[in-house]
Amino acid sequence: MRHLILIAGLIGLAGCNSASGAKKAAEQEYAVGSYEQSMRAYQICAEQNPGDPEKCSALSRMMEADRKRYDKDSPPL
Repeated sequence: MRHLILIAGLIGLAGCNSASGAKKAAEQEYAVGSYEQSMRAYQICAEQNPGDPEKCSALSRMMEADRKRYDKDSPPL
């Protein structure tokens, strides 16, 4: 009976670890996608307004915030 309880407990812990891993992977994927989108939006704005970088300042701040999230959520190399 003890072995059955131990096995059930270990299976439960394995389920928690895989859910945690899936959540971490989803957060990393979101961080990468957000950074890529904000970087592209900033690049387009900069190309369309080469003489007025102030028009792209909000996009620049968004890109920087997304980069910080990306750096925080990305695994170290």
